[in-house]
Amino acid sequence: MKRVAVLGSGVVGRATGLGFLSKGHDVIFYDVQDVILKKLVTQGYDAKHIDFLDTNESDIFFFVISTPTENEKINLTYMMSAAKTLGKKLRDRKDYFVIVVRSTVLPGTTENIIVPIIEKASNKKAGRDFGVSMNPEYLREVNAEKDFKKPWVITIGTLDKKTKKIMGEVYKDFDCPIYYVSIKEAEMQKYVHNLYNATKIAFFNEMRLVSHCIGVQPDKIFEITADSAEAFWNKKYGLRNRGPFDGMCLPKDTQAFFSWSKKLKIKMNLLKGVIASNNIFESFWHKTK
Repeated sequence: MKRVAVLGSGVVGRATGLGFLSKGHDVIFYDVQDVILKKLVTQGYDAKHIDFLDTNESDIFFFVISTPTENEKINLTYMMSAAKTLGKKLRDRKDYFVIVVRSTVLPGTTENIIVPIIEKASNKKAGRDFGVSMNPEYLREVNAEKDFKKPWVITIGTLDKKTKKIMGEVYKDFDCPIYYVSIKEAEMQKYVHNLYNATKIAFFNEMRLVSHCIGVQPDKIFEITADSAEAFWNKKYGLRNRGPFDGMCLPKDTQAFFSWSKKLKIKMNLLKGVIASNNIFESFWHKTK
């Protein structure tokens, strides 16, 4: 059993804490919002305001703090404030503990921003006095608790071997593949995960727009595509480092369809970007060959 503190008890934090409780771990929820705390306490869970955080009650501290995008930039204000608060309270801690960033943050954030704040506030050194991990979440909002308890994959980025061992023990009772990577790779992977989902939705929405413009039924077409396209049934399709897409079909067909759509005055910004991106990568590929 591990003693877990969840800093930030919204949808993801709640799902994380309840998931660990279901596996027998000791969990304390922390937040700044009284509404969230009152609800958790009413339901029988140990929940406290962050001001009353006792760092001796937990050994693993999960950051599940909001990182909103404002004016097209990530806002780390809440995350940095929580890191400073936790760091100050950890100053007198004698034994080893682990800090886990679970919030979605840009690559480099944990090591370049969060860790230095905690080190300065606690007067301790990462990798020596405490461990650091980045553990991205893959929870759907409406199924967050269910998704945490039955994950399809777990990714753990760590700074040192001791932290890797501890995080492995935390997740040992979860029945799914566990991937161990560096902290920056874990941060990057979460964005690749989200951006791929966003791109796939945007692609089919763009195809839906074209379908309606020419009077065909997109849903019927998409159902066939799900069976015909290798990118659907071969999950490794496109992952290997084989350079830009080429061959007899993809370059000519992307360009032909884009030119045709322009004649029909249909804006296809995603397809335009796909062609441009392939051309840019082609130049990069030849330089590195």
